[in-house]
Amino acid sequence: MQPRATIPRSRMSHFVIVPRRVCHQPGVKTLTRVGSWVLGAVAPFLWISEAQAAARVALAYDAAPGCPSEADFSAAVEARDGHFTGPRAPGSAWALRVSIVSDTAGFRGTLQTTTEDATSATREVHGATCQEVVDALAVVSASALHPRAEASAAVNEPPAPTPANAPPSVAASTPPSAPAKASPSTSNSVWDADVHLRATGSVQNEKMQVEAGTLRFDKARSISLYAGPVFGLLPNTVAPRYDLSIAVANFVTIPKGKSFMDGALVRLHLSYLGPSTVHTDDIDSKVQSFMFGLGVCWTPIYDTRGWATFLCGEYGGGFVKVVSKDAQGTKIQDKNTGVGFVGLGAEAQYHFGPAFQVGLKLGVDAFTNSFSAERPDGSTIFQSSLLAGYGMLGLGVQY
Repeated sequence: MQPRATIPRSRMSHFVIVPRRVCHQPGVKTLTRVGSWVLGAVAPFLWISEAQAAARVALAYDAAPGCPSEADFSAAVEARDGHFTGPRAPGSAWALRVSIVSDTAGFRGTLQTTTEDATSATREVHGATCQEVVDALAVVSASALHPRAEASAAVNEPPAPTPANAPPSVAASTPPSAPAKASPSTSNSVWDADVHLRATGSVQNEKMQVEAGTLRFDKARSISLYAGPVFGLLPNTVAPRYDLSIAVANFVTIPKGKSFMDGALVRLHLSYLGPSTVHTDDIDSKVQSFMFGLGVCWTPIYDTRGWATFLCGEYGGGFVKVVSKDAQGTKIQDKNTGVGFVGLGAEAQYHFGPAFQVGLKLGVDAFTNSFSAERPDGSTIFQSSLLAGYGMLGLGVQY
């Protein structure tokens, strides 16, 4: 066996690789029986998504102008026995995020890997040239894609030349307690395979001391369709309700990999109530309405690959259309009434991978005014309540 190649200390001062720290996500809890019919509907899509993900390792590559291209980086990784396609070794990465920017010392590269059950802390590489940074990141990436080839990659990788006047590594000179500086970053989508966010707190207006590294800013967006009954609004009648909800949450991920919510989750929904029929002895009144609402939600936990729970307050308005007919089918009234409301609700969601989600929400709405139907003589047929409760199940996608 040949002795392991050693790299002179003087030739390693131009870059530093920060050791990986992995944050494991908790196990997935069992779904409630209420959403079981939804799971069966989306299971084929989930299986297809997972099968496609297993065939190709996702790569997000962003480099400064003049640096090697994404194809050059992929070729450098492949040359070191790191494969983006084909069977994976146990524990190998299934997504890589690579970023290279210029700084005062030359170039700084960052790498974050995602495996089947964990996302690593961001690792940094510093070098005098962009090619040196790419070569160093290629070694680490090859090891992450094929861990068992790590030893041979380290032995066979030739050390990059060090200029005589090369400046010291920025990472080595940064005190551990120095606050992190946010690097330029674009908002990413949780639809990307390598983005997994789990927030158990909110940054709000707090000051937070973090280690040196890169802050990442992400958005979790979702579109959901809910359906369920409304109780108490119409006398002796349960009305169907359908909601289309659009929600956006902002996340900040610190260098160690822990994520926090940045502000509240904001949600817009459109609702359709009915059609429902209120029956009396001599008249039937058909009721339907269109509403819109704007709400903000507080969440104790939000996991884009697991559970999320919300407590939401909202307000909005719309109109209600009531058409009344007598026993012979003759229309005796057709009226529209404008209404406003404020509401409070609780919601639970479970996210399947980066795409699908199911949800359950319960809530109560208080209306600013009631609506009614009248006979030709002016007597009241029915009058709505100012309070109504609802319970709905939903399906959605996040992106």
